[in-house]
Amino acid sequence: MSAEGEALVPQMIAVDQIRPSHQQVRTRFDAEPMGELAESIRLHGVLQPLLVRRLADGYELIAGERRWRAARLAGLRSVPAVVRDDAGNDEQLVLGLIENLQRTDLDAIEEARGLRRLIEDFGLTHEEVARRLGRHRVSVTQSLRLLAGCAAVQSAVGSGVITAGHGRALIALEGQAAQEHGLKVVIAKHLSVRQTENWVRAYRPRRRRRNDSTAELRAIAADVESSLGLPIKLVGSLNRGRIELRYSSREELERVCAKLVS
Repeated sequence: MSAEGEALVPQMIAVDQIRPSHQQVRTRFDAEPMGELAESIRLHGVLQPLLVRRLADGYELIAGERRWRAARLAGLRSVPAVVRDDAGNDEQLVLGLIENLQRTDLDAIEEARGLRRLIEDFGLTHEEVARRLGRHRVSVTQSLRLLAGCAAVQSAVGSGVITAGHGRALIALEGQAAQEHGLKVVIAKHLSVRQTENWVRAYRPRRRRRNDSTAELRAIAADVESSLGLPIKLVGSLNRGRIELRYSSREELERVCAKLVS
């Protein structure tokens, strides 16, 4: 058998010698499915070998973290693993990311972050990512668009509160405040994706009314009068203007000056 063929034969490796990769796409491992997988592994063992790369002090997972976690939960001391020594570090990590992205249980945000890593960390184009995943380029671009959403929108998509289609519609809104407002509307009114798109097109941010500014100026003037003990007049707006003080004796003038310079 060739050296290349030997490299692909699974080996039994101690579970404690393997550590997860910081490039892992998946961020959540639900307890119930993990427990079910652990029980299956107790009965049948790890049927599909892990993919790892050799380190100076052990092995790093390229793919198979869910199986590795379940094996530990099941109490296994060693697991079958294929050790990849025939590819550069970058290519090994790309292989792991691609295998993880081909899983069906990733949420839309985890998937988008994995795609972004392939592009930003390893220099792949949208076309190359799509080809290696067997997808259309447009689907890759659409997935990446979700990362333009504010934290609240991304969290809602990732947790399944809204769909990726809702998320893509909401990121057309400019700014975090608008997106968060849109998210509240979608959830409260149970809008469909099409209804969300229509709402976004019709949405106009509420502008501060002039009366709001006038009321705020009056409140500021009242605070200053209370502090100084003299009537004042504010002329202008919240952004530009002047303050006029009125006093009726030298004592009042001196008292105000003392407060202003203290």
